[in-house]
Amino acid sequence: MASVGDNYILPGKDDHDRLRTLSDLHDERTHTLLRRAGFAPGCRFVEFGCGLGYVTRWAAAEGAAATGIDVNDEQVQACQALAREAGLQGATFRTGSVYEPGFEPGTIDVSYNRWLMVHLNRPVDAMRAIHGILKPGGVMVCEEADLSAIYAEPPSDAYDEMREIAIAAGRTRGVDYTGGRRAPAWAKAAGFEIVHVDAYHPHFIEGRFKGFWNWTLRNACRRLVDEGAMTAAQWQRLVDGMSAADDDRDTTVAHCRMHQLIARKSLS
Repeated sequence: MASVGDNYILPGKDDHDRLRTLSDLHDERTHTLLRRAGFAPGCRFVEFGCGLGYVTRWAAAEGAAATGIDVNDEQVQACQALAREAGLQGATFRTGSVYEPGFEPGTIDVSYNRWLMVHLNRPVDAMRAIHGILKPGGVMVCEEADLSAIYAEPPSDAYDEMREIAIAAGRTRGVDYTGGRRAPAWAKAAGFEIVHVDAYHPHFIEGRFKGFWNWTLRNACRRLVDEGAMTAAQWQRLVDGMSAADDDRDTTVAHCRMHQLIARKSLS
């Protein structure tokens, strides 16, 4: 199985609609966090693991010199097309790795990533690479997930089982899908000063966002069927069970908890 990043298992065109929904779900909070971190027009901004580039394009529209970087070339091409359609001169996109950012040391004001570190085998090394390209006083802004917080109430055995399968699959790949809670410790190990930490935990009883994690988990775990790690019948049983919870307005579905971090490179 080909993976994107260290062990990202949701690449390709079939993931574009999911990424658009993710943007609709999270971007307002992201913009608020970035402004709190000191994002401002004229800053030099980079987003690692940019996906379809929603945050990078927002930064460019706000007046930043914004670069989006992703290891998935197909998504980078989509980003470039979307930026052209929006007439954004300040947004550039390129294929690359957070481990080798490709910027001169000490030249970036604000680095941003969302749901990137939890897909990496070496998150501290990735943060060290970001630290190196930031200006003294520059900030790294991260939003990272903790999948262990996904649940349904009344309880859904399907949600519980699929969540645990996905977390275990991450451990097998050497990544931590509960790692959002560890992002501050990773940043400190990488040499950052911790400025701000917070978390939010979306819950839904209805609407298009309610089934987002059903969508995500079933797509990710379908790869496990392809690998032979779970059967198609088991996968279908769990998808049907999660869908039943999603369709029941008397059932609340809790998404992953999103951990937010602002970390600063020392002035000295």
